[in-house]
Amino acid sequence: MNKTLVYSLIILSLILPSISAATLQGTIYNSNLDTETNVLLEVNTAPIQKYLSKTGEYSFNLPKGTYQLTATKGFLKITEEVNIQEDGIFRYDLFLLPSFDDEEELWQDADQQYFNEADVTEETTPWWSWLIGGLIAIYAIVRFYRARKKYGPLGAFRKRVKADARKSVEEHKAELAKEPGYLEKAIEIINKHDGRISQKELRKELAYLSEAKVSLIVTELEHKGKVEKVKKGRSNVIILKN
Repeated sequence: MNKTLVYSLIILSLILPSISAATLQGTIYNSNLDTETNVLLEVNTAPIQKYLSKTGEYSFNLPKGTYQLTATKGFLKITEEVNIQEDGIFRYDLFLLPSFDDEEELWQDADQQYFNEADVTEETTPWWSWLIGGLIAIYAIVRFYRARKKYGPLGAFRKRVKADARKSVEEHKAELAKEPGYLEKAIEIINKHDGRISQKELRKELAYLSEAKVSLIVTELEHKGKVEKVKKGRSNVIILKN
C-alpha cells in the first residue's frame, strides 16, 4: 500500500473523532402556550445560521461553545444564551412572551409629551392632551399591576415557565401526585367559568405551567370523574361534573 495513503488514513482517523457537534432542538411557544409558527431563528455561529420555522419546531447542529439564540416574529423578539458543553441531543424550548417594554415607552412618551413642565404653557397645551396623557398612564399602570398580581415579576415568571417546560412527563406526573393543589386550582378556574371552559383558555389561565402539565391535569381530572372532555372543532371543551 502506498505510504502516503497510509499516512493520510492515520491522520484522518485522528482528526475525525475530534470533529463533533451537539444537536440543539426545541419548540417555540406563544403567550397562550400554543406552538408559534413562521418564526425566524438565528444563531451567532460563524457564519451565522438562520432558519425559518414554519411548524414551530427547530434544530441546529452546534459545536461546543456559548451562543446567542434569537427568535423573531413581527414585533416580538427574544434572545437566549445557550451553553453547549458536551455532545448529544439537547432540548431548549423558546417562549415568545410579550414584555412590558411598551408600557415603559408609554410612560416615557407621556412624561416627555405631557408632563414636561419646562415646555408646557397654558396657551400651547390644549386640555385634551392632558386627558390623553392621563389615560395612557392609567392604562399602563392597570395593565402592569394586573399582570404582576397574576404572574408575579416577569423575569421570575419566564424562568418558571422555562423550567416547567424542560421537565419530563414522569416528572410532571410525580408533581401532580405530590401536589393535589394543581388539580384543585384547575377545578377552581373551571368553576369560575360557570363549569365550562376550553382547554386553550385553561392553559391561558395556568400560563405558568407547561402545556404538557396542563394536559396531564385535564387527563387526571377526567380519570377521577371530576370533568368531562368534549371535542369541539380543533379544541377540547372541559365540562365540570356535578
